[in-house]
Amino acid sequence: MTFNLEPLKSIVVDDTSKAIPSCVKLSLSEIGGQGWNVLAGDVPLPVAVIRAQALQHNSRWMQKFVAERGALIAPHVKTTMCPQIMAQQLADGAWALTVATIQQLQVCAAFGATRIILANQAVGRAELDTIAGIVKAGKIDFIMLIDSEAGIAAATAAMKRHQVTVPLQVLVERGYEGGRTGCRTNQEALELARKISAAPELSLVGVEAFEGLIKAPAEFKEQVVAAFMDDIAALYQACKDEGLFGCENPLVTAGGSSYYDIVLERLAGCGARVVTRSGCYVTHDSALYHAQHQRLAAHTGETDGLRRALEVWAYVQSIPEKGLALVSAGRRDCGTDAGFPVPHLVSKQGGKPQDLPEACEIIDMNDQHGFMRFPEELELSVGDMIGMGISHPCTTFDKWDILSLVDEDYNITDALKTYF
Repeated sequence: MTFNLEPLKSIVVDDTSKAIPSCVKLSLSEIGGQGWNVLAGDVPLPVAVIRAQALQHNSRWMQKFVAERGALIAPHVKTTMCPQIMAQQLADGAWALTVATIQQLQVCAAFGATRIILANQAVGRAELDTIAGIVKAGKIDFIMLIDSEAGIAAATAAMKRHQVTVPLQVLVERGYEGGRTGCRTNQEALELARKISAAPELSLVGVEAFEGLIKAPAEFKEQVVAAFMDDIAALYQACKDEGLFGCENPLVTAGGSSYYDIVLERLAGCGARVVTRSGCYVTHDSALYHAQHQRLAAHTGETDGLRRALEVWAYVQSIPEKGLALVSAGRRDCGTDAGFPVPHLVSKQGGKPQDLPEACEIIDMNDQHGFMRFPEELELSVGDMIGMGISHPCTTFDKWDILSLVDEDYNITDALKTYF
């Protein structure tokens, strides 16, 4: 699958976008040639940066991790909604792209994606009309989820309405009690799979689940996830035994960004094409997924795993009292749904970044300010630059229409466009 990034070249960027210098008006492709450096103060802060070396490492690391376990990856691109990053993932071997909404689907299609999983059940007329048109056109290998008879009825009606003669490929979705979408038991899912298989307008091509939000005490979480995956393998086998699949190589897909190792381990022997849909791995983070990756490293013995690629840089704007610095980035710049950013680095007067002590902590955020506690013996000054890692990259990406791709010296080498 080759992504066509040519449409990006015509995009004009100016100072109405965050972190673009005043009076600048350039094409997106020209930004990397301006010689700007974040630490030199060439762009206004805050700025969201992607460290190119870490991004490339993460994309290739995950591809290798999945391939070594005989599986495929269809990264969930809702994380970045950045065609340039999607292109990197596809070039490194991603089997498909996963999306959550019709808008995300349209973005991927516009840039040339040829295999897309909609990891949701579409039920609205406008959404299903779009899907029917895509299936009818035949340019995209498209798959979506169904978890109810109402979903079957809506999808079949759309296919009939548009006189689509090729069946819509669907996955029966298995959820869990108290969770998000999906049939709550294997029996419910199997009965639904039979109805899907009987509908001429639909083709059952596999089984889907999402384990990432399973609630259980920390000491039992891995066992609960593993047991859920065993249920998914059993559901797949039941569907296969009854001949419900409408394709030669049905798939079973699960795997968010927290427990993909367990997912691949438990599904490895079920005989299906196993597809994981992790998304956040490509930039990783400094809290939520960092903690999960430490668990994975302990489990697998991994020594050179995922690296922090996404950072938000801000100025120390004020030191109004001892041990408290106000930094010039807030909730409009950093996601806080899974915890506040983690201050990692300080650059003084444009110098090489130095590690901050672990005692430095963002304790609160307003719309445009972050409150950072720091040891009083640490010499901080107004105008120092603070580099922060984030927790859960999805909700930081959606705050930036342009991010800066940087090398290890924080030279800006390209501009990354997002579509939220």
